[in-house]
Amino acid sequence: MSNLKTIFIYTPTWLAFGGGEKYVLLLAEVLSKLSNVSVTLLSDKCAVTRSALEEFSHADLSKIDYRNITGINAIKPLTRDADIFICLSNYQRIKSTARTHVQLLQIPYGKINASSISVKLVQGKFKEAVKDLYRLRLLSFSRDEADLVITNSKFVSDTLQQNFGIQSQVLFPPIQNYFCEGIPKKNIILSVGRFFSGLYNNKRYDILTEAFRRVCQSGLKGWEYHIVGSVTNDSKTQQFLQLLREQNRGYPIYFHVNENYDTLRRLYNEATIFWHGAGYGVDEYSHPENVEHFGMTTVEAMSACCIPVVSNRGGQKEIITHGKNGYLWDTVEDLINYSEEIARSMKPLTSIWKQTRERYQDFELSQFRSRVQEILSPLLNNCSF
Repeated sequence: MSNLKTIFIYTPTWLAFGGGEKYVLLLAEVLSKLSNVSVTLLSDKCAVTRSALEEFSHADLSKIDYRNITGINAIKPLTRDADIFICLSNYQRIKSTARTHVQLLQIPYGKINASSISVKLVQGKFKEAVKDLYRLRLLSFSRDEADLVITNSKFVSDTLQQNFGIQSQVLFPPIQNYFCEGIPKKNIILSVGRFFSGLYNNKRYDILTEAFRRVCQSGLKGWEYHIVGSVTNDSKTQQFLQLLREQNRGYPIYFHVNENYDTLRRLYNEATIFWHGAGYGVDEYSHPENVEHFGMTTVEAMSACCIPVVSNRGGQKEIITHGKNGYLWDTVEDLINYSEEIARSMKPLTSIWKQTRERYQDFELSQFRSRVQEILSPLLNNCSF
């Protein structure tokens, strides 16, 4: 067993149960299937269990060791003899004593300097100003010390290269197949993503629900809008969700909070149209961090032949070819017009469903495995893929 490679994987954001965490778990699954590899997940969140992570991600963690740690200070002694430490972090610089450090970066930060930090301080955004100092440390570490940096889209990679000189390898997220035979399409528009009103995760449900109300008022009958998303217990998020419910009372708008996998899969297959609004109204060159970094849920919807109508920002543009396998919108009027065009279409939608399904296949798990092999094989030269 002298050729055994030990890999430790950590993120401080397990509790988010978002796309980044799913990405890490599926990467861990792929690595755990290699010969002569031992994979260990580290978590300092007592509320997070292996079973919760498996249920959330639908990843196979059976060959992975799972350890709760008391905090990030426990990482260095644990990884002293490790071959590789893989870390996903949005602003914290987390070091280990492993021989090789792989940094996962998934936020396309805009330029951070003394001037930008000063502006935030003047605006009273003290917490964000302090976080920017931490972000600069993380980004400098990633550029100068990390052995390998992996980003989740070309948009993220290009932005970090341009703004911070970080060289990275692009590893698109692995997208699970949600397609299920025998579930007929319905007059449903679907959105999937966390209920969150903040800097990086705002899915603009305020804009999307307003757009659907306008669709209803225009005379389009028999359609429903379903939103599936996780919700944390903090007061700001709860207030945001309550406001959405109040604003949309009386309309066929349904909120599915912290739903299970089976419900999500059913809705992906029943929905005809998929809406995504992250990045609406944002200048992606000045504030790239505020647009969608890739768009995992968009591709998940495409796997189930759901037609995406998504914001023309960030990583979404890498996924969609406008008019072929979906639609990219810049204004709310565009969003409504494209959606009504689909909804009122007298033509069969079979052709565009086929195109969405084919585009999904470029991001399925087999493609992810091949890319992992290409990127990480130099670090795992004694292991077979």
